[in-house]
Amino acid sequence: MSDGINEDVIRTVSEGMKTDRMEMTVEIYESADCVRDHDFRTETNTHQPLQRTGVYIYQSSLYFISSEKKTWTESRRYCTERGADLIIINDREEHEFVRKHFDYFWIGLTDSDVEGRWKWVDGTNMTSGFWRSGEPNNYNDEDCALIYSTGWNDYPCKEALRGICEKIIFK
Repeated sequence: MSDGINEDVIRTVSEGMKTDRMEMTVEIYESADCVRDHDFRTETNTHQPLQRTGVYIYQSSLYFISSEKKTWTESRRYCTERGADLIIINDREEHEFVRKHFDYFWIGLTDSDVEGRWKWVDGTNMTSGFWRSGEPNNYNDEDCALIYSTGWNDYPCKEALRGICEKIIFK
């Protein structure tokens, strides 16, 4: 009799795991919608090869870059049109991951509302940053942030750079 109960428990747990795995697979495919129709091998308009392309997954997020240089606002729009937003860097580990893969790209940080009060694209205040020495300095009305290999830098939002888009795929 205990063998029958054990088999029922094993079967129930196994079915639950299959359901969880199926739901997770569906979430991954739904999350991939933001990049599905984009050919990362070519520029959108000129069909020239990109220097740095691809989709990166780290922890619970999927990262991809805009295919063309755009202002900070245009880069953010590019991301949101694909179900993502400019990246929010939450901790040193994520900063190190991004810094290794991306250099001189927009991140989702700005002080355009109030000078010196840096906010992420989700409206939260920046609590800790990874600024380069002497930054942010607001030289020449710099209200948007970019990432260098050596840290963050404030930069004029109207300048054209590529942006790092982030889509959270696991919560």
